[in-house]
Amino acid sequence: MKRLVMTFTALTGFILFTACESTGNSSAKAEQKLSGSFSTDMILELDDFTAEGTLTRLDSGIWNVYFESPSEIAGINLDFSGDKTEASYKGLSFSVPQAAMPSKALITELIKAIDSIAESEDIAGNKKDDLIELEGELEGEKYILYLNSDGSLAEFRMDNMGGFITFDNFSSDVKITTTATTIESLVVTTTETVPSDSNQ
Repeated sequence: MKRLVMTFTALTGFILFTACESTGNSSAKAEQKLSGSFSTDMILELDDFTAEGTLTRLDSGIWNVYFESPSEIAGINLDFSGDKTEASYKGLSFSVPQAAMPSKALITELIKAIDSIAESEDIAGNKKDDLIELEGELEGEKYILYLNSDGSLAEFRMDNMGGFITFDNFSSDVKITTTATTIESLVVTTTETVPSDSNQ
């Protein structure tokens, strides 16, 4: 009888241990895809504000965000270079509009988080469902960055801001095109016929 009780106790402990182990977060590694240039679609949710657009990383500290919606900021580019941010619309540069300021703040924190993670050769986090969860802090505030199993961006959360950004269509094939306008291209040549003296 005593042996039966001990066996039952051991079996119960094993089952509980296995259950706890299976429900806990296991560690997982992801391919480092954040250290180079990339582009991804994004949806930003912040309180009652929703914005859609494209996020592009060109290099560490050098980023671009193009907003497609809502109408208040559609067509606006935000260029991040170090601590500087410049807004532009159809080639005209101006200060960041008030409607885009909350988005800028959340995106700035995202940029800091990714640039920090990009410095590591390996990425390791906790496996959560089909995602890899990376936790960190920025100036004492916690953030969570979720990656897909292939190392691409999935979601970014900054709880103190009450907002998050989801990502889709991640691509490392970033093509940078520039259009240069030269003085020569603006010169218009006209030919004027001057009558000779014999015709006067």
